[in-house]
Amino acid sequence: MSVECPGCGIATILRDESNLASVTSVEITAADLQSALAGPVPRRHISIFYQFGLLLVAFFMVLLPLFYFAFTCLAGYGVYWYADHGRALFSSFTGGIYVLMLKMIIYLGPVLGGAIAVLFMFKPILARSPKRAEPIELNPAQHPRLYQFIAHLSDLLKVSMPRRIYLDCDLNASAGLRRGLLSFSGRDLVLTIGLPLVAGLNTRQFAAVVSHELGHCTQWLALRLGYVIHRINRWFYRVVYERDTWDQALADWSNSDQDWRLSLIVMCVHLAVWLSRGILMLLMLIGHAASCFLSRQMEFHADACAMSVAGSAGLESLLLRLRELDILQGLGYDGLRQFWKQRHQLPDSLPDFLDQLEKRLPAQFHEDARLTLMNEKAGWFATHPTAARRIQKARQRGWDGIFTMEKPARALFGDFGATARQVSSRHYRQNLGLAITNPMLKPVGEFFQEAAPTI
Repeated sequence: MSVECPGCGIATILRDESNLASVTSVEITAADLQSALAGPVPRRHISIFYQFGLLLVAFFMVLLPLFYFAFTCLAGYGVYWYADHGRALFSSFTGGIYVLMLKMIIYLGPVLGGAIAVLFMFKPILARSPKRAEPIELNPAQHPRLYQFIAHLSDLLKVSMPRRIYLDCDLNASAGLRRGLLSFSGRDLVLTIGLPLVAGLNTRQFAAVVSHELGHCTQWLALRLGYVIHRINRWFYRVVYERDTWDQALADWSNSDQDWRLSLIVMCVHLAVWLSRGILMLLMLIGHAASCFLSRQMEFHADACAMSVAGSAGLESLLLRLRELDILQGLGYDGLRQFWKQRHQLPDSLPDFLDQLEKRLPAQFHEDARLTLMNEKAGWFATHPTAARRIQKARQRGWDGIFTMEKPARALFGDFGATARQVSSRHYRQNLGLAITNPMLKPVGEFFQEAAPTI
């Protein structure tokens, strides 16, 4: 607060020393990180049998799209065969004009419908994935402590420092090849961090997250084979469940008033689309089931890397906290939908909104959230082992780790508040597709001055 002296009129700045003390207590210096992350950690190797299993699964996954391509080509040949041999219907023109019209419908219906249907069957092969919103890339000069933190972890785990670090609003983090197949020959890595994750974790938990993701990159062959398997799985999921303008055009054509003679063509197209999606669904389930077991084993290996740094206690604390944040995010988005519907306003910082929401939840929330871990079961199609199973493994190993600092993870950022506002604004517009303007973004405190929506 600035006040003027009633005698001389000179302004004097009054500071709240308690706030200054709290800021100083959570500040993280370069020396703090260097001392807290000193010392080598044992390298966690993947067995040769596991890598051989990855190679077999990757080879099998590549065969699945090739099988679908072969089936589609066979369907195209079937249409060609019918078009070629069906000309025998016009070997004679006896029977009058009505018989000729019937022959033309019998011949042209399957040919035209089959050709369009085969085109729809080729669509999943040719269609490109929709462009996702580009995450925000961090500037090392603005967040030196964060880059130092990640560089220390990369050195400890013997992996290349990520060349790019991106931020988004997911409650997740990931690390992998920055340019996909173009990065296969090098060590061009990218790390993506969700800001709500940072806002809800302390530095030890955050170290476990980053170490886990970098742990996926510790093995050259496993990283690349895992990328191939993941990409094919994601392709199957996209072509089975996503709908594009082609599908919408087919639906509009089916619902519009049309000549009964065109119904045969539409029926052929629908039959081919249904058949192709059914085959893709079957191949997706086969490939997913084949890769899920190895995916769960890869998660255990990444957990070992996390425990090498943050210890078994750090990993267990992270997994329990992730369950709380996951439930909290669901409650938060319910509230955001109501705010947008009722007021056409949203908080300017999603991570801070979730933080304030958690402070207003009953204390029993944390215990209830953790109890849900006990009822989890991992099925055949689970890509991750259950949190309870991962905690059990961590307790059995009982590793101490080297990093025990437990300050707010947001202290690693140069200006977490400004960064959170920038990322949240882009998330609302590009990922949620909301036509929101800057005046509609309000400070988080305004959403808690009155009774919050029932969530």
